[in-house]
Amino acid sequence: MLKAIVFDLDGTLVDSAPDIAWGINQMLAEYALPAQPVGVIEKLIGEGASVLVTKLYAELGVAVDAQRIDADTASYLAHYRLRPVADSTLYADAAEALPAFRNAGLRLGVCTNKNQDLAEVVLDRLGLGPSIEVVVGSDTTPHRKPHPAPLLHTLDLLGVAAEHAVFIGDTRIDRDCAAAAGVRCLIVDWGTGPSVDVPPANRLRRFSDLLRDAVLHG
Repeated sequence: MLKAIVFDLDGTLVDSAPDIAWGINQMLAEYALPAQPVGVIEKLIGEGASVLVTKLYAELGVAVDAQRIDADTASYLAHYRLRPVADSTLYADAAEALPAFRNAGLRLGVCTNKNQDLAEVVLDRLGLGPSIEVVVGSDTTPHRKPHPAPLLHTLDLLGVAAEHAVFIGDTRIDRDCAAAAGVRCLIVDWGTGPSVDVPPANRLRRFSDLLRDAVLHG
């Protein structure tokens, strides 16, 4: 029987790409590098801030060393913290579905490769904070997704075994993390979800579909 739902954040619950792109472009402007479209940045999101910056420079063909990556990641995060939810919006029926899940007795958590404090700010400002009991970010455990440790830690904090949970995500990283943790994974039909190869039974079109899904009944 389903007892807990764990969500990825960026690309799953929240379309945060516009605000992430703003922060990235502020960092690029420090070097007089051209601003990048939201669509370009969105494809690079999912593995944490430093990987985002690393992939961006590779995309731009700019050679940088590890020290530059560290400095520019810090710069990007400093800009992003100034306006983490200026243009971010909730996906699908998240605003209605998450309170309904809680009313149905389900435990809810978020497992993300975003820094935990930023994840909590985004959730609170978009009104999801009261529904989410546990937030595990990229800096909460020594590992990031797709390593199973962050997801298993989320479930430990919720007090729910892997076989009684489902993980909702939008990337191959989420899919692989769930597989490594022994947790069922559903991939959403938005964010980068459509590009992830999963069987139709593992595709989620609206969050509220889980309330009608047989997974709720074991």
